[in-house]
Amino acid sequence: MTLDGDRNEVYLSVFAIYYNEADYLREWIEFHKLVGFERFYLYNNFSTDDHRAVLAPYVADGTVVHREWPVEPAQMAGYRDILERCRDETFWLAIFDIDEYLFSPTGEPVPDILRRDFEEFPGVGVKEISFGTSGHVTQPPGLTIENYVRRCELDKPRNRIIKSIVQPKQVANLGNDPHWFRYLDSRHAVTENREPIRGPLTESVSVDLLRINHYLTRSQEERDRKNAGPDVLRGGRRNLPWAAKRDRMLNDEEDTTVLRFAPALREALGMPPGEAGPRPGATLPASA
Repeated sequence: MTLDGDRNEVYLSVFAIYYNEADYLREWIEFHKLVGFERFYLYNNFSTDDHRAVLAPYVADGTVVHREWPVEPAQMAGYRDILERCRDETFWLAIFDIDEYLFSPTGEPVPDILRRDFEEFPGVGVKEISFGTSGHVTQPPGLTIENYVRRCELDKPRNRIIKSIVQPKQVANLGNDPHWFRYLDSRHAVTENREPIRGPLTESVSVDLLRINHYLTRSQEERDRKNAGPDVLRGGRRNLPWAAKRDRMLNDEEDTTVLRFAPALREALGMPPGEAGPRPGATLPASA
């Protein structure tokens, strides 16, 4: 489905801008379907891989709403565009990236949590917990959530960063970066503990109810490639001379919280239980 025509309103959707993510799109979509996302707004930003083949079945059945986005810098302009386009199509819109997996550690569907606890607020900030290479030099086969199980310590400042789930009808404007938003009537989004959010960072780290696993590096080879790739926020190419120093802390502790979803995700992807198997990208049939 493209961004033309009318669509019925759904409860929970996600928006992401992507670049050369064909190997990961199916896993990311199927994971988020498992935890309760209904619609996926995906903007392609100059990809050169087989992303269209991977997405084709999802576009055909309406799960994915796809748009070409040959814009540089892509991120803030893309956020403004989707917030306007989907305002009457989804009650909640989560905005995060293909290397990020949003879920509840309780196992409860995300829509159930939003209905019960947060509809009175215009947005919810979800902490992103950063994971490292887990010792992988090159891209391994199998699931992202199984391959990368080491992260930085929870109390590190890195884990105070949020991504947002917003009610598009309540958004007045973007904040000064891609992580938070300004709302109508001077209202504020809240954390999972209902603490007001006034910027991209919070005072504390709480991920008991909602969290994002941010697979910031994936393998070292992929990390090096990402660091040399496009900068969707500022335009041009990335220049992260400090990244190697920061990355060293991303493997400090083991965290397997997300693995409660692995058996169901493997089944959704047609992967054998307990085996690494191929990467769940374009090489697997969509009907598997």
